[in-house]
Amino acid sequence: MKEIFQQLLNATTAKEVTDILEILTDDYDINWRAVGDRQNNQSTINMGTDPAAGLVERITNSIDSILDLKWHQEGQPKDIDSPRMAAQKWFDLTEGRLRNIKDASNKKIQELARQTIITLKDSEREDFPTVEIRDFGTGIKGDEFGKTILSLNDNNKIDKLHQLGAYGQGGSTALSFNTFTVIISRPNKILKKGDDVSFTIVRFNDGELGLRKLGWYEYCVGANNNPLSLTVPENEFEAGTLIKHIGMDIGKYTAKLTGPTSSLWYLAHHYMFDTILPFTISGQRKKDLNKGKIENRSVLGNNRRLTLGGGEEKELTQYKRDATLTFRDGKVTLYYWVLTIEGEKPWERIKNYTLPSEPIIITFNGQKQGTLTNSLVKSDLKLPFLEKYLVVQVECDQMDNESKRQLFSSTRETTRDTSIKKELSKLVVDTLDADDELKRLDKERRDRYLRKDETEALDKLRKRLASRINSYLKTGDGGKGVKATDTGETVKPKKQPPIPINDPPTFLEITTPAQKEVFVGKTFSVKFKTDAHPNLFTNPDWFFAVIEPHSFGSYTGSARVVDGYGIAYFKTRENLEPETEAVITLELRPPRQKTISDTVEVISAELPEGTDSGKAGKNNAPNIEIIPISENDQFFKEEGWTKQTVADVKDDKDTVYIYINESNSHLTKLIERAQQYSNQAVESIKYRYREHIGFCAFMISRNKIEERLEAEGKTISIEDVEAIKKADLENSCETVCGMIQDFFDYIRTETEE
Repeated sequence: MKEIFQQLLNATTAKEVTDILEILTDDYDINWRAVGDRQNNQSTINMGTDPAAGLVERITNSIDSILDLKWHQEGQPKDIDSPRMAAQKWFDLTEGRLRNIKDASNKKIQELARQTIITLKDSEREDFPTVEIRDFGTGIKGDEFGKTILSLNDNNKIDKLHQLGAYGQGGSTALSFNTFTVIISRPNKILKKGDDVSFTIVRFNDGELGLRKLGWYEYCVGANNNPLSLTVPENEFEAGTLIKHIGMDIGKYTAKLTGPTSSLWYLAHHYMFDTILPFTISGQRKKDLNKGKIENRSVLGNNRRLTLGGGEEKELTQYKRDATLTFRDGKVTLYYWVLTIEGEKPWERIKNYTLPSEPIIITFNGQKQGTLTNSLVKSDLKLPFLEKYLVVQVECDQMDNESKRQLFSSTRETTRDTSIKKELSKLVVDTLDADDELKRLDKERRDRYLRKDETEALDKLRKRLASRINSYLKTGDGGKGVKATDTGETVKPKKQPPIPINDPPTFLEITTPAQKEVFVGKTFSVKFKTDAHPNLFTNPDWFFAVIEPHSFGSYTGSARVVDGYGIAYFKTRENLEPETEAVITLELRPPRQKTISDTVEVISAELPEGTDSGKAGKNNAPNIEIIPISENDQFFKEEGWTKQTVADVKDDKDTVYIYINESNSHLTKLIERAQQYSNQAVESIKYRYREHIGFCAFMISRNKIEERLEAEGKTISIEDVEAIKKADLENSCETVCGMIQDFFDYIRTETEE
């Protein structure tokens, strides 16, 4: 049996495990027991569609094992109400957050990270590595496998507030992505459950064709219907658990261990976005070895990478902020970062942290539970130029139980599409919309693309196109029109100068204008500046925000003060009468220091009909801009354009920007023909092309396919929406160029005449 155990420890291929099973069957007369003691377990275990999520469940379980061991060592205290509190008290992690660790190479942090190790090893197939998850936590006694690690939908962690697990399937979904799963465990001595090592092998039984609809997952057991056990010296297998997924399909994450994308490094940091405890990933495949040495890396989550960085990452975040806000009967914290535009290919940098189409990560206890799409950034926030630079984390650790029930799914692959999710999306939009620095950074990126050689012809084209669009809207289904003003100098909004910190602080000044109009039943913000230390505003005993009368609304939270500038958030009552006045007071009471405060008057207003946000007062027609782009322009490169690309529309609160590809292959052929006549002919052809393509691009952008389908109860991915719009533009381009070709002689002489 010891020889078999050693073979099992070293096994990395399905053949090696099969050989071991043959010996166990012949010499030890093993039996098979259904996972969860249910032979209809396939539907439960196969409910997961994302192998990465299944693997991350294993990591979560391992971290829980480390937390649970510490709980036993601390005497099973009853005053720990969350994993973050446990991390703070037991592992000396400030606020239970790894973002507060300045030095990740600290010896204590590295030792803690080595308590959980995820290792990739070669199997028979290159893209299906054997994945080992090893922890040195509590471990499991053999006769408890069926009630814990091989149970289904059990309530093992429901009353252990110091552990992460609650909404997942306990790692069982990972069983469906490989041929065999080996589980080996020794209980820690503190549990007083013996010292034997127990092991089992999980497989899928196809069943008998014609007799059963489905197969089932089962694991090998001895005569006592429990996993096999034996005595092994502790130096050969320490207390804790080892899980080996033999030849696991981990999807696209098969690149070299340390690759910035499509790798275990990316998977671990993205899915454990704000991990409670650090852990280690190790690469032992041939592709992972670095000059023959094994690669080992500590994982501390993307929240920390974006906040503090490490190595070159220190220079990759230009702006960061967080805000803790009331959400129903609980709280939600938003962390957001803007990536810098410096360095090589900055527009691709977001791929190191998340999918560009899903830059808003929803987490619970540090683990990703779902995402929100970049349509919130482009369409709702109207920050189209931050689309590839803004990363947001929505932390739901303090969300109330009813909201969590409606939001989270048991697979952790995506959040449930409920009214709670819509309300959460609205909170994200309202919070980020109040941050003027995001608007400034959006315009900063926009200005990189604007041409300085704007001509009278483009001004004329803008007015003609605006007139054409407005005529269409009047005869069609209406909607907000556009306008065209003459080209002027681009005005860059200035960055506010940092305010030095004083101790004691000397002022707190509200910068929001008095008699601010706020909308009934909606969120609004009050901005302020101060020379007080930012940490003073995070303590509810020191910072107060009050509305008088209280019937007007309530204070919902604040954003962290950055460089002396802060934001306080409020919400008006649903039944508030319009034109009701109130006074908001912001007051700071530092301990043993003078109180400082300021006030501002606000007045309620009815939300204008047909609007869904407090921005209805800014319902002016946006200006329209035509921006020709060639293959040598920065925009062309950053957007990944080709000669088949036609155009793109980006819309902020003030302007609709229509970028037209003048290196398009169809247009190029027309220009080559026009060049045979004169420069005037070339300009005339370009003018007509820009007008027609600009009109088509605007209308295609305005046609919200996803909203129409949603009204019909259907859903469509952002990728599919973009693909449809791209195809529509390409068809429009061919049509427009065909018409120009037919009327070529008339158009080329139009300018001269």
